[in-house]
Amino acid sequence: MSKVFFVGYFFFVASTIAFIVAILTPFWIIKANPDYRGIFEVCQKNGSRPEIRTCSYILTYSDDAFVKANRLDYAIACASLSIAASSLSILLLIVAGLHMSLKHKVDSNKFLRLRLVELLIAGTLLIDCLTIVVWVVMLAKNLDANNVITRNQIGWSLWLAVSSTGGFLIALVLFAVHRIDLGAFFGGRKTTYNESRE
Repeated sequence: MSKVFFVGYFFFVASTIAFIVAILTPFWIIKANPDYRGIFEVCQKNGSRPEIRTCSYILTYSDDAFVKANRLDYAIACASLSIAASSLSILLLIVAGLHMSLKHKVDSNKFLRLRLVELLIAGTLLIDCLTIVVWVVMLAKNLDANNVITRNQIGWSLWLAVSSTGGFLIALVLFAVHRIDLGAFFGGRKTTYNESRE
C-alpha cells in the first residue's frame, strides 16, 4: 500500500470532518437580515441581549414569517447539495477502508483494488464539485445592492467549507497518483517467459 494513499486518506478524512462542521454551524454569512445565515439555519440576535440568538431551520416547513422570508430556493438547493456531499464522503470513507483491508492480498484482488481506487477518484471529484457549488452559490446569492460582499460579512463556517474543498482537491490528486502507482505495480508483476535461441 502506497504512503501516498494514506496521506490522501488523511486529507479526505480531515476535509470530511471540516465540511460537516461547516454545514452544521450558522456562521456562513453575517449580515443584518438575517444576522447569521448558515446552510440549514438562519439566526437573529435578541434585541436586548445580542449574545443570545434565535435560530430557525430552513429545511422544515414553518408558518413563521422569519422562516418563510429566508426559506429561499437557493438555500434549499445548497442544503440538499450539502447533504449529498457529506453523505457521499462518508460512503467513500467506507470504500477507502475496504481498499485498505485488501492491501495484503496482492494478486487475488487486483481488479477490485483498482476499481475501488477509481471509485474513490470519481467520488472525490464529485464531492469537490458539490462543495464548490455550495459555497459559490452562498456567496453569490448574498451580495449586497452593489454586488459586493465584504470580508467582515463572511463567517468562519464559509472559510472552513472553502478549506475543505481544497483538502478534497489534494486528496483527489493523491488518490490519482496512488492509482497510477497501483497500475504500474500490477503491470510490472506480469510473468515474462524467455524464448530459447535454438
